[in-house]
Amino acid sequence: MRHLTSDELLDAVEGVLDAEGQAHLSSCETCQLQLADLSRVLGEAKRVSVPEPSPLFWQHFSRRVALAIDEESTRGWPTWLRWQVLLPLGAVALVVVALMIAVPKKAPAVELAVAPPAAVDVAEDSWVAFAELVGDVDLDTAAAAGIFGKPDIAERAVLELTAEEQQELTRLLRAELQRAKS
Repeated sequence: MRHLTSDELLDAVEGVLDAEGQAHLSSCETCQLQLADLSRVLGEAKRVSVPEPSPLFWQHFSRRVALAIDEESTRGWPTWLRWQVLLPLGAVALVVVALMIAVPKKAPAVELAVAPPAAVDVAEDSWVAFAELVGDVDLDTAAAAGIFGKPDIAERAVLELTAEEQQELTRLLRAELQRAKS
């Protein structure tokens, strides 16, 4: 059997308990005892007189609460991490990001030089731009199209490799030479 909850007991004291609760209350001694105890306690509470606080109480109380809140807000967080500082900084950061997105970037001019076979060499930057535009192109196809790189491009690229990259390149070249011999 389910007994009345504390909310239902309060409803019974106030006289607004629903019919189902009233039916249970009339048949359950446990709930009747709890209702009697609650009625007695509420009756005693009504008889106690509570003195009115002094006129300055609310001003002092308000000031103490404000000080406690200020003390609590400064405890644990550095002063520069408070919202009064972070809000303007966030706004400035948002404006900077918006400007970076909105202001168009001027793309560098890319000059592609296509010459007839056995003509002038194209600069390294042009070769890189061509490779990005066209994709993977083997050297024979590029030569047939009249596009040539500078003769020292491969040597400069090898010199710019890190020690680990140079070791890996050496290993790959040796493996390729062994494969070509067999």
